[in-house]
Amino acid sequence: MLNLRDRFFHPTGAVELRAFTHGLMPRTVPAMMDGFVEDWKTRGVDAWNEVPNRWRPASGEAVGWWTLPAYLGDAFIAPLLGAPAGTCVMQPHVHWTVQCLLSAPEPFAAGREVVLTENEFPSVLHSVQQWAKLRGATSGSGQALVPRILPPGADGFVDRDAVLGAVGPVTAMVLLSNVGFTSGERLDHGFLRTVAEKAHAHGALFAIDGYHAASTMPVDVPTTGCDVYFGGLLKEGSGSSGNAYLYVRPGLELTPRLSGWFADADPFGFHVEPRPHPEVRRRFLGGTTAVASLYHAVEGVRILLDAGLDAVRAHSLALTARSIERAEAAGLTLRSPREDDRRGAMVILEAERADLLCAWLKRHGVFTDSRKARYLRLAPFVWNTTEDVDRAFERIARALQSGEYLSAEVPAEPGPVT
Repeated sequence: MLNLRDRFFHPTGAVELRAFTHGLMPRTVPAMMDGFVEDWKTRGVDAWNEVPNRWRPASGEAVGWWTLPAYLGDAFIAPLLGAPAGTCVMQPHVHWTVQCLLSAPEPFAAGREVVLTENEFPSVLHSVQQWAKLRGATSGSGQALVPRILPPGADGFVDRDAVLGAVGPVTAMVLLSNVGFTSGERLDHGFLRTVAEKAHAHGALFAIDGYHAASTMPVDVPTTGCDVYFGGLLKEGSGSSGNAYLYVRPGLELTPRLSGWFADADPFGFHVEPRPHPEVRRRFLGGTTAVASLYHAVEGVRILLDAGLDAVRAHSLALTARSIERAEAAGLTLRSPREDDRRGAMVILEAERADLLCAWLKRHGVFTDSRKARYLRLAPFVWNTTEDVDRAFERIARALQSGEYLSAEVPAEPGPVT
């Protein structure tokens, strides 16, 4: 078991089990943000050219605000994804990345269908449908986009046969989640590789949403065979908002139409016509990069890489296994996978009025969340211990046995985020 608790700030007196929503703050973040203030204060505009290397101070490598998205991509994201240097870049959020990807003409030169499942996150699911309306207006030029949205199987998980059966001659792109955000289901590298091979046999592009996989387990993007892998550090990566990432397979040619001036080959030439940057990963940059968030972006990733992603995964599996054991002893129904190789870092349980149970637990020092007033979600992570899990389920068992959570007065929440 890992012992990383002291490397994060914790809510006083509470058990935090919402790693899938927002990671805890690493203890090194305040010093990094002080560094941002100092660099801005003392260097002003020259910070775009060079600042002290606060990310890897012993490396001797020069870094400036201008180069940070690619620098952090090479130094931290590539190791997180098992990717080679020169393939990863920081992004503001996944929505931007998906929008850029769908704006590229190359995948739609021949195919038109985008294959995905109902279980995808709205940044993906909604974007594909929105772009379908836009590209539908240009269908005469061969650039149409038709969503092919597959329902889950009877168990609520990805219907793998349906996915493979949907990929064919008219497929332009396949979009799948490495770990489902609503199901906690992990798609293993072998299955992902099979999807990649079938997509490529038909000239289609394969993209993977890795938001709930990377940072919780080892990922080897070359082994998956994918063309694009994207995600963010807000959750288990403990990088807070404004810090997503993108991997682009070496040799893949994409020219997103949503690129900004940071993606230009000669940005300070201020040419009338855009000139795509020779590095494909940089073509996914937009306007002026938001720099402050990059100072705290990889402090959580640093902790995870130092510990080793195999150890992070083993710790997660041990705590989620303990959670499943305690949940079933309390009479709860498991709605996420049981098998280690299919389970992500999240455990999803079915409970009567799970929203009321979630609120009751929060008032008693256990932070979970609920969906559809039916499901309770929790994810013990590297800052949690077995004692945290047992403490949480002691309170859950008490609530279920007494039923007091069903009649307790629920105070108004200040907002929708749980």
